[in-house]
Parts: sequence; C-alpha cells; structure tokens
Amino acid sequence: MSKLSSRLALRLALPLIAILASTVLSMANATEPETTDSWTINMKDADIRDFIEQISTISNQTFVIDPRVKGHVTVIAQEPMALAEVYKLFLSVMTTHGYAVMPDGNQLSVIPSNEARTAAGTQGNMETRVIQVQHGAANDLIPLIRPLVANYGHLAAVSSSNSLIISDTPANISRIGDIIHQLDSSNQDDFSVYELRHAWVHDMSEVINRSLKNNQGGGAQVIADTRANRLLLLGPHEARARLLKLAQSLDTPSSRSANTRVIRLRYGDAKEMASTLGDFGENMQQSEGPSGSPLKLMIRADESLNAIVIMAEADTVSMFEDLVRQLDVPRAQVLVEAAIVEMSGDISEALGVQWAIDGRSGTAGLGGVNFSDTGLSVGTLLGAIASGEDAALAAGLPNGAILGIGNDKFGALVTALSANSKSNLLSTPTLLTLDNQTAEILVGQNVPFQTGSYTTDAAGSSNPFTTIERKDIGVTLKVTPHINEGATLRLVIEQEISSIAPSSGLNAQAVDLVTNKRSIKSTVLADDGQVIVLGGLIQDDVTSTESKVPLLGDIPGLGRLFRSTREVRQKRNLMVFLRPSVARDGVGLANLSLGKYRDLRLLGKAGGHDNLPEDASQLFNRNAPEPSVDLRQEPPQSFAVPSATLIEKPKPVDPNTLGDGLGGESFSPPASTSEHFTIELIQGSNPDFMQALLERNTGLPLRLHKRQQDGNDHYAVRYGRYPNRELAEQALAALPQQLPKRRALVIAE
Repeated sequence: MSKLSSRLALRLALPLIAILASTVLSMANATEPETTDSWTINMKDADIRDFIEQISTISNQTFVIDPRVKGHVTVIAQEPMALAEVYKLFLSVMTTHGYAVMPDGNQLSVIPSNEARTAAGTQGNMETRVIQVQHGAANDLIPLIRPLVANYGHLAAVSSSNSLIISDTPANISRIGDIIHQLDSSNQDDFSVYELRHAWVHDMSEVINRSLKNNQGGGAQVIADTRANRLLLLGPHEARARLLKLAQSLDTPSSRSANTRVIRLRYGDAKEMASTLGDFGENMQQSEGPSGSPLKLMIRADESLNAIVIMAEADTVSMFEDLVRQLDVPRAQVLVEAAIVEMSGDISEALGVQWAIDGRSGTAGLGGVNFSDTGLSVGTLLGAIASGEDAALAAGLPNGAILGIGNDKFGALVTALSANSKSNLLSTPTLLTLDNQTAEILVGQNVPFQTGSYTTDAAGSSNPFTTIERKDIGVTLKVTPHINEGATLRLVIEQEISSIAPSSGLNAQAVDLVTNKRSIKSTVLADDGQVIVLGGLIQDDVTSTESKVPLLGDIPGLGRLFRSTREVRQKRNLMVFLRPSVARDGVGLANLSLGKYRDLRLLGKAGGHDNLPEDASQLFNRNAPEPSVDLRQEPPQSFAVPSATLIEKPKPVDPNTLGDGLGGESFSPPASTSEHFTIELIQGSNPDFMQALLERNTGLPLRLHKRQQDGNDHYAVRYGRYPNRELAEQALAALPQQLPKRRALVIAE
C-alpha cells in the first residue's frame, strides 16, 4: 500500500470511527447516560505524522513534530478503547519507533528518544525519576542497574542523598524500581561489597564462581566490579558470609605483580608484536583513566628472549595478555616450487672468397678482395707471411674450413663455416616461507664488473688501480605469499634469470662483460597445489650479412668470387611455471619435506647412486654406524666370494625326525619371514571419498584398509603389493595420473 493510499484510508477510517462512536454514544445515552466515549483503532503502514494528527484530534492536544520524525505505523486492535487507553497506545507506538513525547507547556513535542533525556517530564513516554536507596549504597548499585537502562536513557548516583536518578520510559523505570527495591531490602536477598587490596577482581571472581559451581552455590552470586576492583556478593546472609570469608583468604599479596607482565611468545616475533600492541596503546592513552588521570601504559619487546613486557593497570595488563595469546598462533607456511624451462638453438653459416694480386715487378699494380667478417682476412694472412710470424698466424686461425692457394704474385683464400648449437636448461628452485613473509633464494655466482680505472694523477706520478662492483648472476626467486580464506593464495613474485653472454659477435666489442637477463614481476592468484605459468618468451632472430664488390659481386656464377655471406639464426623458448603448496601444521610440513627427500633418492637411483638412507632423519645422526659416503664417487661393486669347495659336506640327521617310510606324514613348511611393501595413497576417518576412488578405478590394484587408531576406525587406500622396497619406490614414481600422489608413501605390511 502506498503512502498516499494509507494516509487517505486513515483519514477516512478515523472519522467513520468517530461517527460510529457518536452513534453508539447516543444509543447508549438513551439507556445509560454515564457511558464514556471509546475508539477502535486499526491501521496498516500508515504515515506516522497522520497517526499523530488523528491522536491530536481525538485527545484535543497540540503536538509539535520534529522534522526527523518519519516512518510508518501498523496498529491492530479488536476491542474499543477509552481516551486514556488510546493515549497510552500512542505513547507505546512512539517508543517502539524510537521517538519520545515530551511536555512543553500546553503542548507536546515529538522528538528522537536519544535527545529526550535532557527534557524528560512525567506526561510523555520519557520520564526522569529519583529513587531513594534505603539500606545499601547507591554507588554500589550503578554497575548492576546500568545494563538495564536503554542506550538513550541516563543513570547517575547522588552520594549526598544516597539516591539514583534514572531517565527512561515509565515502564522500564518501574521495572528498575522493583529490582532496586529487591536489592535494597534487608532480608536474605541482600548484597555485600568487598574491596580487594591485593588480588585482581576478574581473577578472584573466576575462582569464587568456580567454587560455587562445585558446591552448588546455595543461591549466591558473585559479580566483578572491574572499575573499582571490588566484588559484589549477592544471596542469603549465610552464603554471603561464606563467600566473604573465602574472598578474604584469597586476597593476599602475590609474588607476581598485577601491574607488570612478561609474556614469552611461542610463534610470533616480539618486535612486530610490540609494534602492533603499541598502536592500540596510543589510542588508549588519548583517553583518561577511571580517576581522570591519563592512562599509564608501557609496552616493550625483548628480542633476546622473544618476549613482550607490559606495564599498566591490572585490568589493562590482563586485556593485553589476552590479546597477545590470540595473536601468538602458529602461521601457515608455503612451499613455492618454480620450474624455469629454456630451450635455445643457434645456427651460423658463413662462406667467403678473398684474393690478392701483386704485379709490381711488371707493368701491373696491386689489387685484391678483402672481407674482414669471415674470421680471417687475406690482408692479415699476407702480413703474417711477410713478417714470418707463423706461430701468431696459427694461433689466430678461425673455426671452419680454410683453403689458400697461389704463388708470390697471386693468392686466393676461401673460408667456410657452419655451426649448430643447442641448449636445454631446466632450473627448479624451491623456497619455503611463512604466510605474509618475504623470502628469497639465489643460486649463481658473484661476478665482478669494472666500474672505473685510474692510471696517473695530475703531477704525473703513476699509481694505477681499477674499481669493480660485484653483482649476483644466476637464478633468483623472491616470493611473498598471502593465504586467503579457503585454499586460495595471492603471490607477489619476482623471478630473475641472468647469465654471462659469450664473447662473440657484437658482444666481443663490449668493454666489459655482457649479461643476459630475464625478469618477471607479477602478482597472481593460485590454489593450493595448482601449477600455473607466470610468463614466457618465444624468440626467433635471423641475421643475414652479405659483403661484395659492387657490380662484380652481382655477376651470376662468377660473382661468387667477389662476395662473402654470413647468416646467423637464434631461437629461444623460455617458460616459467610455479606451484605453491600450503603446510598449515607440522604434519603437512613433514609430508612436503619427505616428498622432496623421496624425489632426491629416486634421482640418485636413476643416476646409479643409491647412497642416501631411507629415513631422512639419519642424515643428521652423527652416531650412525655407517660412515658418510661421497656421492661424487662411483659406488663400489661387491662380488660374492665362492666357497673353497663345491662338494657339500654331509650333515648329521636326527632319526626321530624321519618318517616310517609308509608316507602320510604331515609336513609344515617354515613360516615365511619376508616383509612386503605397499603404497599408501590417502588416509582418514571418512571412507566415502576412498570408496568412490576405488569405484572410479576398478582396473587398478586398489584396496581399502581398515584399522583402529585411538579407539576409532581409521581407513586408508593402498596400491599394489611388492616383495621389496625398491620395487615399491619405482611403482610410486610411475603411479597413474588419476591417483592422488601428493601424500603417497611406501610402507611395510
């Protein structure tokens, strides 16, 4: 129903109600003249201002409505009501919608309830009343009564008159007055207040309440007043006396100060924790303490003990101690595995013809064709021959085929080279770090680069030196993981691959070393155990160089004698893959570590080195009976030494063990003590997923194993059965792709 229709319906309904009421009144006057007026009010989603207007018409009162008064009203009533009941209903509706009706002279003001306590009277739905406390102290009732007062209400104690001032709705004030009357009585439901001198009220109340639970309390109750550090004891006189005696016996000086606390951290960093708590402390110090003085608080970190030192009031110390315990929890760890795959190939082909003529003895002159990009020029060759430096010439010969023909007057030099190089590089750096913690791994070399040199000074004295700067060259992985809710991770990654370029081609002309650098900086989202690609590069460079004599080099066929060609092709494919794995506890971290150790053992077996122990913890056992083995050496081969004789000596036989020759004797073969091994894929207490795995892979040797663990059923999916561990390890490395491999391991049966 729209606002207009509801307002119109209300305007039509209430006059009709008034007409019906007047008709009923006139009929009633004929029989009973003393009958009063009555109204029946029913409305749905009516505008609150129209509702106030109709109440004003019925009660003949003037209302001043605050501009912030807005909303819709729904009232359902079946019985007629008198004027007083209608006005009471009106006040109830205003209270329900958060508005107060306050008297202001001959008129009433409708304002929000949170502003009504400063103008509360006795005729609206907000009142201010003074309640006198007879037996107890008014200040002691404040902690008990304050939670019962509405947020827009007011509660205060007057010590001089031992009374309470309350501003609230009349119904709530009446309810609070009854509670105060019950608390302020001198009978068995009285209360006592005990001010603690040494102990802290929060700890004391916990101890006494625990004793009440064990002894059934006897109707007694203990409330902690943390502001004044005192206990409020409620209940019968005998129970309160017993609790008071217990509190006095516990309120003794303690060796542990209530204002200072040293908290040793288990998992967090003390310096970072102190910085976090210091931010809270700065905000708290801006406010005032209970006595009006600034709050005294000091938080320091002891990095040598990894501890937090707190000095403050007792309740503040306890609050910060709880905060430290909630923050000092074990953080999850992330194992980041990167795979950097680079495949490159270079093809270089060069062919050149050079020649020279010396005709100075006759009428001719000098001439020739010289190309310096073929590795060896004819000019260099002739100069070396003329000077007799045959050794220098032999040392400077380039790669490829070199053919020289001629005599003293004519010479020709043919050079040809075809080179093909391929490389396949695979780098798999692995890095383990905490959640939200940056970690970096570098595998490479620290290479010096020349940055400057000096030979002589201004005076001409010689003191040469060279300045260098060392830089890291290799594979660098820098990761900052952030574990989100669920199994998703946000990874901030910096990946760099750098290497020294060979001194050939254009690199040979550089004044210092030339480095190749490939870098990736990115932020990605990945699931736990998901393989993602960070980036890559596919490069194909072709460089063709042709040197020739103009015109002569263009002659078909013959022009080849006056031309030199060179073609270089470079191809490079680079891809970087990443897989994060989350370890949320020690068990998960142990599984990841054992998986990596198992992979290392399998690689060693594939290379013929099986010298690592089966258990990774034996690597750190210095008391192991076997000495350490150098993995760089080939494992020694042991051969069985044959026995001295091939004739078996007769052995004595006990006649009692022989049969009677008639047959029928039972023979029991000796029990086999050989141990078998199997692969355990997954384990847990819920067999539903495991049963579904078996149903999807009916053709594989899978079985469901059940055992008891800590009194409960425990299930595991096992694969195959092998006579020795080596065969089981090989089967583990060749598990089908559809089976879970992450936590699979070889166990003995």
